[in-house]
Amino acid sequence: MALSKKTLAKTKCHIPPISILSFKLLLEAYFLALENQQFNLKWFEDQFTNHLITFMKKSDLTNHYPLDITPQYPLIKDTLPIGHNNPKSLPIIDIRIFNWNSPESKEYFFEAKNLYENNYGTKKASSYINRYIDTGIENFRTEKYTNGSIVGYVLNGKVENIINSLNMQLFKNRKNYQAANCIKKLEKSDKIIACPYCYESLHHQDENNIKKIQHIFLDFCNT
Repeated sequence: MALSKKTLAKTKCHIPPISILSFKLLLEAYFLALENQQFNLKWFEDQFTNHLITFMKKSDLTNHYPLDITPQYPLIKDTLPIGHNNPKSLPIIDIRIFNWNSPESKEYFFEAKNLYENNYGTKKASSYINRYIDTGIENFRTEKYTNGSIVGYVLNGKVENIINSLNMQLFKNRKNYQAANCIKKLEKSDKIIACPYCYESLHHQDENNIKKIQHIFLDFCNT
């Protein structure tokens, strides 16, 4: 027998928001990855992302909720005219989590970036700081990416020092813009339970709107 609309509405009220489910999946996968210790600090960020997704898909949360977890997801814009959503030119985000039964927003996104405090082999730390700002923060600020958070994979140095470097760079004059139009630097947030390095920052979107951006840093090198 089909559930009544009233019963269905009550059931959906008990389903956590997709953002909360996504944070839980991410952190659970991260802590399992630390226990497993099969990652390599020389990996590219997509390798870390795929490694975390393998743990996400084994989570008990996937047994309780109809979740779809997809890497490298193309962001189709409903506002674009028909024929303009060419897959070859669409922005790609690293992780998309979708809950079929979510009562409101059904999908949440994570954009991942490798981060280093010090130069590491051929990797120049400052270029990764700039990239985090230019293709992470800036993409959320301009809503190229929406309804999501940036995840920093810390692979060298201390998280606090990397955050200091990000904040210093955010308030420097950059070539094309005041970096990500930042009006409030990255500051600790208690929004996510059990996340030791959760931060928020505020940015001008335009003259009238302000954008809050969520940052989650996963420390893989100090474990």
